[in-house]
Amino acid sequence: MDKKQLTKLVSYFAMGDGGVYYSGKHCKFIMNMRSKNRDYIDWVATTLQEITSVNVREVPDCNTDGYTRQPLTRLETAAHPFFTVLRDRIYVDKYKGLDEHTLKLLDWEALAILYMCDGSLYIDKPNPKKGLVNPSYNVYLHLKRLSYGDQFILKKALKEHLDLEFNINKCGNYYNMRLRVKDVDKFMSGITPYILPSFSYKHVS
Repeated sequence: MDKKQLTKLVSYFAMGDGGVYYSGKHCKFIMNMRSKNRDYIDWVATTLQEITSVNVREVPDCNTDGYTRQPLTRLETAAHPFFTVLRDRIYVDKYKGLDEHTLKLLDWEALAILYMCDGSLYIDKPNPKKGLVNPSYNVYLHLKRLSYGDQFILKKALKEHLDLEFNINKCGNYYNMRLRVKDVDKFMSGITPYILPSFSYKHVS
């Protein structure tokens, strides 16, 4: 894999459910994900093995609130200077934001990563009484860790790179991004080659 592709994938893995954290002098990559998304976990692990060693293991639910949660799998790498450079680019103290270099690498594969990790699909079923003859699809990116300003920058990048128009909505104390309905078909077509089977429930053919 060439360096540009590797940098893109790891950058967007870190923007999704992963993160890079200091472990001594350098950083390591850590990601916790539901075990049922093992195809995504394996993809991340295979990619990161081009940089350093990777450990993948199931982790117990340490919560004591009485709720039964889905099994989790933890992916953790050894510390490496590659992740330290990434940390310096996308983090301000503990805030994981956006950086110009990562946005320049934005393409359909990168968007598919964000959608698999932080996206959702809502379907309004046909309702002739309300004039809805066909299903209506609503696509969201729930990047609540990002400030309004960062989401506005991402919105502009998505328009410039992929010609997709998102609107930023207030959602409680956070913001999310909703794709305009007329762009749903284009969105789904663009991400189709990159959506893994365990995330097929978020996809419309």
